[in-house]
Amino acid sequence: MRTVRLLIAFDGTRYEGWQSQRKEKTVQEVFEKVLERILKEKVHLTSSSRTDSGVHAEGLVAHFRTKNQLPDPKIRAALNFYLPKDIVVRAAKTVPMGFHAQFGARSKLYRYSIRTGLVRPLFDAPYVFWYPNTLNVARMRQAARHLEGKHDFSAFRGPGNEDRSAVRTVKRLTIRKEGSLIQMEIEGDGFLRHMVRIIAGTLIDVGRKKLDPADLPKILASKDRSKAGRTAKSHGLTLVRVSY
Repeated sequence: MRTVRLLIAFDGTRYEGWQSQRKEKTVQEVFEKVLERILKEKVHLTSSSRTDSGVHAEGLVAHFRTKNQLPDPKIRAALNFYLPKDIVVRAAKTVPMGFHAQFGARSKLYRYSIRTGLVRPLFDAPYVFWYPNTLNVARMRQAARHLEGKHDFSAFRGPGNEDRSAVRTVKRLTIRKEGSLIQMEIEGDGFLRHMVRIIAGTLIDVGRKKLDPADLPKILASKDRSKAGRTAKSHGLTLVRVSY
């Protein structure tokens, strides 16, 4: 028996997220069917992150255990041959048996992309949230500073798993602007359901002056989801990197 670690990128447009479901098409479901075809045995693929429907990935990590001794380069080549064109395996490597893609993760980096302006984006439309006006990035940066550090993020948690602790550490939250493209990058030790998208939606509300940067500490202290901003659209979000 061996453990194989995969580094995966995918366009999430056609998928209902990562995790297998009964009715909807997911990345995990597609992967496991292809792996069974290649390895001649059923395997379970465990990922570092359970991405939402429509979310993309540049560096999702996953692992599986198998008795098959097919060399790592051939596993990668076979996967990339049989997988749909919107999923690619960037690396496949046999690792120590104790490796676990989910429990071993120390931090995750996400990027949320926004395209502003009156003209609807075309070629990058599946990967950016379009806001047909201007956003005040200086205000957004001021607000973002309040979210860095260790906090109870109950106000930024989507429905589900309310019994779990909402305390998380945001290591950094940066916002950069290049022309009409605004990108938020957020790195943390872990994220609650919809947390990154709610943070993005809240900062967008700050940028359009619906909220004030000084409101962020009050929103955190309230632990009330209704005080934060909207949940931003999923297609603007990309999992960039997982660190171990």
